[in-house]
Amino acid sequence: MGVGLQVLAMAIIFVVLNVFSFQHYFRADFSRSQKFALAQQTKRVLKELKKPVDIVVIASPSFASPVTQIFRDVKSLLDEFEFSGRERIRVEYVDPTRDLTRMRELQGRFKFNAADSLLILDYDGRSRMVPMSDMADFDFRPVARGEQPILLAFRGEQVLTGALISLLRPENQTVYFLQGHGGPDFSKLTLFAEYLQKQNLEVRGLSLASTDIIPEDAGALIIVGPRFDLEERELAVLRAWWQKRGRLLVLLDPESDTPRLRSLLEAAGIAPRNDRVLRTIRLPFATGILRDVTAFVLPTTEWTRRLTGAAILLTGATQSLALNEPLAAKEQIQLRALLEPAEEFWGEVDYAPNNPDGVRYQDGTDHGQPLVVAAAADRGGLEDDRVEVETSRVIVVGSSQFALDADVKPQGLDFLLGAVNSLLDRSRISGVAPKAVSHFSLNLTERQLGWIAFFSMLVIPGVAAMAGLFVWWRRRS
Repeated sequence: MGVGLQVLAMAIIFVVLNVFSFQHYFRADFSRSQKFALAQQTKRVLKELKKPVDIVVIASPSFASPVTQIFRDVKSLLDEFEFSGRERIRVEYVDPTRDLTRMRELQGRFKFNAADSLLILDYDGRSRMVPMSDMADFDFRPVARGEQPILLAFRGEQVLTGALISLLRPENQTVYFLQGHGGPDFSKLTLFAEYLQKQNLEVRGLSLASTDIIPEDAGALIIVGPRFDLEERELAVLRAWWQKRGRLLVLLDPESDTPRLRSLLEAAGIAPRNDRVLRTIRLPFATGILRDVTAFVLPTTEWTRRLTGAAILLTGATQSLALNEPLAAKEQIQLRALLEPAEEFWGEVDYAPNNPDGVRYQDGTDHGQPLVVAAAADRGGLEDDRVEVETSRVIVVGSSQFALDADVKPQGLDFLLGAVNSLLDRSRISGVAPKAVSHFSLNLTERQLGWIAFFSMLVIPGVAAMAGLFVWWRRRS
């Protein structure tokens, strides 16, 4: 009787553990490229779906096309979307060479021509078509030699996440970059602009020299590294727009003197300081000055909480920011620090290059910790920024070089995208954005391939065989 109860108890425990493990489990991707792990923003977008999304993959494995190389990658990616989205993601695969009836049905419904390698996303009466060729970058030079193109990078998650965002938020939002003040043009901000476009945003340039108002469709205005100051008329235009719930992202150039722009920011409670954030490092025979600032994201807003602890490298010159709390209390402005440098950095006031006396921190003169190098100001907002209300909002960063193509890093892109999404009241879908997965290959010569084949087919097996014969001979003797 006792043995039977023990066996029954073990069987019940076994069943309970299996049921629990089927309902509560997690998966992890330990690969170097994290190829099969969805980005945080993708998971946030999937959670925002209120209804199921039907994804139809129109592709034939037998079709001779460069995109057949990524069919398995697309399928693996959609498997991850199904797992993370649960019942909110439904995937169907259609072979256009075999499922002719289904193809005609889809063509009649979504109005597209006969095509292969296409994804159709259908959500709440809205649809989006994604060519599979947009999900990868190829090197087509080998085609001239009769060879297959080389896959350089897989961008499937970026493209699919952008398509889902466009279905979730079909309204057209435009982000403008202020031009005409000596800052970097689009040719040096292509990565930043490209990632904004993948967030279903339209990116345009704006010159205030030919207009007296900010366009009605402007969701946000971005000012990157202005070298020349605003005109009085331009300042009046921006000030009026700010008072009418304008949204502004300003990446400062510390080397430029822009008093009118500074006055606009000071009116929002954020005052750029005339200093340079730096630290000293010990070298073998001297003391060096490190001007590239390592800054950490602070969990002061909803969107920065998802980036908490991320280290952002602010290359080039960086100046600190002062937060005017008395003014903020008077004008009902919510001030939040977003980035702070590592504790070894300080704000050096006497930052003239080639200073014969060297650089050292002077208490009472220089700006010590805690330092702020990025901050946000909300006028008319609430303490709890999870509640999205119409406010005037400005985000200021005391550096701009980190946004340029030559210096931008993934963490910097995540911060910039999060800032823009916050300005557009899209904080719920902000987070670590999906990145392209690069495919690396070794370019080996025929001689190197021959040596690899020689060692793998003859030398290594031969050494193993000799070791086995030696062990057998020792045992026999």
